Amino acid sequence: MNATMGVKEARHLFNAFRDMESLKELYLSDLSGSRSLNDNVMAGCIPSLAACKDIRELKLEGYSMSTNSCTALSAVLPRMTLLLELSLGGNSIDDRCVEVLVRGLVESSHLNMLDLGGNSIGDDGLDVLIQGLPASVGHLDVSENEITLSRQLPLLRFKILNLAANSLSPGGPQVVAASLVNSECHLEEIYLFDTYIGDEGATILAGSLLGNQRLTKMVLAGDRDDERGWNKITETGWNAFLPILCNTANINATHGSNHTLKHLEEDHCELIPNKVNKMLWLNCNQDTSSIAAQKILQTHRHLDMKPLFDRKLDLLPYVVAWLERFAESRLNLKLSSIYEFVRAIPTKAVEGVEGKKKGKKRSRDLLSHE
Repeated sequence: MNATMGVKEARHLFNAFRDMESLKELYLSDLSGSRSLNDNVMAGCIPSLAACKDIRELKLEGYSMSTNSCTALSAVLPRMTLLLELSLGGNSIDDRCVEVLVRGLVESSHLNMLDLGGNSIGDDGLDVLIQGLPASVGHLDVSENEITLSRQLPLLRFKILNLAANSLSPGGPQVVAASLVNSECHLEEIYLFDTYIGDEGATILAGSLLGNQRLTKMVLAGDRDDERGWNKITETGWNAFLPILCNTANINATHGSNHTLKHLEEDHCELIPNKVNKMLWLNCNQDTSSIAAQKILQTHRHLDMKPLFDRKLDLLPYVVAWLERFAESRLNLKLSSIYEFVRAIPTKAVEGVEGKKKGKKRSRDLLSHE
């Protein structure tokens, strides 16, 4: 419910919750900017929620919640043992409030998503969230806060992390990159649009994805305008992702490229070069086994068979099978690849043919003696 309430209405509404033990979802939001309720009023209303022990989703947005109301909420949260999602966006929650909230969430073993967007949380508050939230929290939204990432913070534990609309420091991209290169990083989606990232930051982030096989979404372009700090990424910065998504140095390099990242934008973004978008689109293929093959076929007109020659003819059946599966319409490529393979080791090929002929002759000799 999007509700702009006065003090009297708020107290009446919250008193009604005392008799709603089976309440599963509660959405109260006032993002009109009216600020008709303050921290003290909310602190007096929130204790009524203690009766809602079965609640799964709780949203209290835009009600000027700060230290007092966070203290009140922290006291009732341990009773909400089935809570899955908690949204407290658009309030006045700072680093001290975060410490209070985390104490109340320690036992929330089912909590999956915490939304604290549009508050006043800085790096210290983010650190408290990283260290103190229960392990079940996989989705953290701290967009539109005061986070700068001006010191090293481990961003490993979350699957989805929204840092959009924070004024990151020049070293912020390196902090993110340090987590993305870590093999223990669980991030699958990270939102970084409107954070003043430029070409240098984009290049750092791109390099961190070379060996990353988890991250599917890194949103660097959104729908914000320049006045809000649209990321200043030019074609140079976007193109830094191209050799990560498809390294054309050789077939092995192409095969070892990043085949996991699917999105660099929230919606279609014309700023991203077509070549980069094309590789992102290829990564969206449901048949993950064919992604590398398609990149190889699209970027290598000629398949160099030399690295396979050491195995003699042992690999030829596999080469033929691979070409049959992924290069069905590329007859010239199939023939040239097989020709190069056989030409490099003609003796083995001839011996194989002669062996078959001798076998047939011996069979005929045996039949003639019978």
